[in-house]
Amino acid sequence: MTSADIDAMTPLRIRRAAAGVLGVAVLAAAGCGGSDGDESRPDPARPPSGVRWQPYQGVPLPVTDQGPKNDSEGAATGFDHDPPGAAVAAITHSVRLSVATDGQWSTVVARELVPGPARDEWSVNRVQLSITGPAAEQYAPRVLGYRVTEYTQDRSSVDVYTEYSDGSRAVNHTTVEWFAEDWRLRLPDPDAITRPVDAIDQLPADVVTLEAPT
Repeated sequence: MTSADIDAMTPLRIRRAAAGVLGVAVLAAAGCGGSDGDESRPDPARPPSGVRWQPYQGVPLPVTDQGPKNDSEGAATGFDHDPPGAAVAAITHSVRLSVATDGQWSTVVARELVPGPARDEWSVNRVQLSITGPAAEQYAPRVLGYRVTEYTQDRSSVDVYTEYSDGSRAVNHTTVEWFAEDWRLRLPDPDAITRPVDAIDQLPADVVTLEAPT
């Protein structure tokens, strides 16, 4: 399946929202150095702990020890300032933005996205749509895993791997930033020429997988 096929089968609300499909990412916790004064480095391969799954608009989302700790009016906030927190935030924000209802999307935008031109353009496009119920089963993505490609205390890049009901798979390239004391999603620049979503045949060997939703 080509990238064009993924675009054709995926609703506008999912592609434009957080860059298409959902998504999940992992980064590892930052720690203090030992008695010798050396700083320990975050391990991007360390997964979040205490993973359980809760549906949002028909899509199972992970809730972990690292967040989200608050869920109000459709917006999920409160993520630990470490790699696992950033990873779960990337997944959570991408999905909620994609499938939030008409009565909730503005709250999701205000609390889960980094302000900027991309957020403004997304909001203008979202006004032209109407989502009143859960995502259709054939379009609802299932999170398979994630891979952190870059991590700092201020900004993290996370590849989120998802699968659709027809068996096709895709990777969503996401970015979260530490803003207002929480991880928020930064949408791609409207003028960017790079694709935020790519079709894939198989998962990379170093992907961090999550237990399957039940």
